Amino acid sequence: METVTLTEREIHVLEAIVRNYILTASPTGSRFISKQKGFNLSPATIRNVMGDLEEKGFIFQPHTSAGRVPTDSGYRHYVDKMIKMAMLPKHIQEQIRTDISKVEPSDLHLLMEATSKALSRATDQLGVILSPELQSGIFRHLHIHEIGHQRYLMNLTIDSGFVKSIIVELSTGIEQKNIEAACQVINDRFYGMSLQEIFLKEGEAFSDVKTYVLGVIKLFIPSIQKILEKSTSSEVFTEGKTNILLKPEFFNKQQVSSIIEILEEKSLLIHMFGEEDDTSSRVIVAIGGEIEKGRFSSFSIVKTSYRIGHMKGALGVIGPKRMQYPLLISAVEYTSKVLGELYK
Repeated sequence: METVTLTEREIHVLEAIVRNYILTASPTGSRFISKQKGFNLSPATIRNVMGDLEEKGFIFQPHTSAGRVPTDSGYRHYVDKMIKMAMLPKHIQEQIRTDISKVEPSDLHLLMEATSKALSRATDQLGVILSPELQSGIFRHLHIHEIGHQRYLMNLTIDSGFVKSIIVELSTGIEQKNIEAACQVINDRFYGMSLQEIFLKEGEAFSDVKTYVLGVIKLFIPSIQKILEKSTSSEVFTEGKTNILLKPEFFNKQQVSSIIEILEEKSLLIHMFGEEDDTSSRVIVAIGGEIEKGRFSSFSIVKTSYRIGHMKGALGVIGPKRMQYPLLISAVEYTSKVLGELYK
């Protein structure tokens, strides 16, 4: 795509139009800009500059006699060239950290819910987080104990202290000492391996185990496999539907339908947030027509990756293109940082 160069005047006027539209959701006129601090240009001169920006594809006039609003290219230029990174206000930092750190540290599901809520609350947008890729998690230990007649609770602990649990029902009872012996073998053989490695090596790991212990292990292996298989796909957690439904851009039926589609199609959200194969922690901003080949042209996404121990996921926010990008970029980046610090 050919790079378009803007003059200093054009940059100044475009920034004023984008900033005003983000604040008011209203088109910006030349007379309004001429009265702003730092503009020593007449309305006629500003109209000429607007005409040049419109010709270059950075702004457009929604209807006759209206002012101008940014196009996707206008927003993109603003995000890439104009914005200065804002320091996230201290009270928002404290709010995010508190919301995330107050949940039970071993419950990954609660952590994901708390994080999406923290993002939504801090940004006034739709907060989204994909659960981490658990297959990269490091196995720590397995504990099984009887909770009823032939019913057992299996707790699988991975790095960062997260516990995956499942209730197992067997057709026979097992002595606790044999269960403990089986757990000891599994813990010794698999400690420090990723869940993915366990899944691959499970078949060859018990060739030298005593028969009575191997029998117990084989009773529980299908349940361990079930936990591992569930860990190979991400879950998506969202919070803040009302935040975007109340934005003035989304008061028509078509836009509301787009929001409902995003919220109902979890696989779509997983694709939108997980499609970047990016090992860095940089924040990515996708604007309008850049999202899903233009299917959601009224939205923007601000997203980044996060790490919990050895596991990686993605988080961010969805909102209208008219959003406070510096604040949202800082909030998304800070949330990722907090997760990494709290769950090493």
